[in-house]
Amino acid sequence: MADKFPGTRAEAPAYLARYLNRKKAKSNSKSQKEGDDSSWVSRARGKAEARARVETEMDEAPPVRTEGYARVTVSPRELIFPDSYRERMNGTTDVRLIRHGQTQGYGTNAGLTQLGKWQAHRKGQNLARGLKDGSKVVLINADTARARETAMGVQEGLMQGIARYKIENIEIIDPFSMENFRNLQVWCDGEEKDPTSAFVKYDTVLEEYERKKSGDRPGWLDEIDRFWKVQAGGGDPIAYWLNQPLQYFEPPAIVVRRFWRGIVKTIKSNQDNENLRVFVCTHSGAIRAVATSAVGHDPGEPHNLEDVRIRVFSDMKNAIITYRGRGTEIEIPTINSPTWYDLSNKD
Repeated sequence: MADKFPGTRAEAPAYLARYLNRKKAKSNSKSQKEGDDSSWVSRARGKAEARARVETEMDEAPPVRTEGYARVTVSPRELIFPDSYRERMNGTTDVRLIRHGQTQGYGTNAGLTQLGKWQAHRKGQNLARGLKDGSKVVLINADTARARETAMGVQEGLMQGIARYKIENIEIIDPFSMENFRNLQVWCDGEEKDPTSAFVKYDTVLEEYERKKSGDRPGWLDEIDRFWKVQAGGGDPIAYWLNQPLQYFEPPAIVVRRFWRGIVKTIKSNQDNENLRVFVCTHSGAIRAVATSAVGHDPGEPHNLEDVRIRVFSDMKNAIITYRGRGTEIEIPTINSPTWYDLSNKD
């Protein structure tokens, strides 16, 4: 059989490596416990540790065993602002940039897993607790399957929470996509694509170049190759994008600017209600760019359904951004683009 199916792979397949690691860990734990009495206390502790590992480490854990995941679907701890801020915050519009739920994969435009759908539903229930009678909720999503399904799950959770908490006269706008809140874009062989769609193109073209050995690769292919190799090596590709000037990726500053365009546009078109809430289901890269621009450093990758909260003052000039227990007041970027963003007149 070895002659019939030759191979050069030295390392064990992933499933076999995981099995060997479990077997090794099991044997080590047994050797450490030799001589210990097998009391019911030790057995109970072992079972508790096993449950904790299931809740925090299993990627495919079903919703009935996901207490550990529930923590990341809860909104960040509320900050206690000084009285001077609290007076100014009367009449602010509450905007939340929410990362999508757990997805089936990033190789294609895949939707959510069952866990991801549960996360979205739970998030909606939690957000309903902050609504007042007569509120208006606008639900927006990026133009991807995982963001769209997240918005739908949040809507279902909101409606269930509204009924549970007996909140009256609530208007919920059905989820719709808005170009301002799409994922960061990659200039991919003459087309704008989000990183997931760009990966499919990259993988196809890269295979063709390697098969034909057809000369130098184009610049966009090299940049996407470096971007994905950061992730393949266990690094953070979004941190790489935030800190590395890239010629074929949409710059973080542009992403932040178009997000603010979308926020201002949405608020202005819904000024008929004083209790306006805007919930945007989008992607982690763009959310991190908005948070980084506010606090001055990268505050880290948001968990699935974790959000960045933005309170926009009524004068539409300033806003308070809160993320992971930290609040920062910023000046909203001007809507009129500076001339350096238009390169057509620079030639």
